[in-house]
Amino acid sequence: MQTHSSALPATASATPQPTVPVLDIGSLPLQLEDLTRERIKALPKPALQELSVLLAEMDSCLRHAREQLTAALDDLYGDAARAQLLDAGKDTGTTHLTDGELAVTVEIKKSVSWDQDELAAIAQRIASNGDDPAEYIDVKYSVSERKFAAWPETLRRPFEAARTLKPAKPAFRLALVGEGK
Repeated sequence: MQTHSSALPATASATPQPTVPVLDIGSLPLQLEDLTRERIKALPKPALQELSVLLAEMDSCLRHAREQLTAALDDLYGDAARAQLLDAGKDTGTTHLTDGELAVTVEIKKSVSWDQDELAAIAQRIASNGDDPAEYIDVKYSVSERKFAAWPETLRRPFEAARTLKPAKPAFRLALVGEGK
C-alpha cells in the first residue's frame, strides 16, 4: 500500500499532517475517500479482487496498529489512571490526566460476566420460594441452529412458531478464476 501526504515546506509547522491512503490497484491508483459504490462497481474484475484483498490486509494492519497504540497508551497512562480511580474509590470509570501539552481521558469500562449454572440455581431457588425469577434475572432462550436442523420433524414442528430466520449481510470472497482458492 502506498500513502500520499502533502509535504510541508521546511519552514512550516512541524505538526504532522495526516496521510491520505492511496490504493495502488494495478494501474488504478485510488484514494480511499474516492471509493464509492459506483466506482467500485465499475472496476475491472481483477482490480475488484485486488481491492478486496488489499482492504482485508489494511483492516488487519489497522487492527494491529490499534492494539499496539492501546497497549502503548496503557503502558504510559494506565497505572496513573487506575490509581486516580482507586483514590476516588472506584475500579472503573472515566478519569483525566495531563501529560505536558496532552490531555488524556482514560475510560475503564466494566466487563461483567455471570456464571450461568449459578444463575440457573438461583432462579430455581427463587421459583421454589414462589417468586418470579424474571423479576430478578434476565433470561434469553435460544436453540442451537445445528441441533434444530438435526431434530426429527416431530420435535422441530412445535419450535417453528418461535423461530424467525432473517438473512444476515452477505460476505464475499473474491478470487481470480484459475488461482488457488
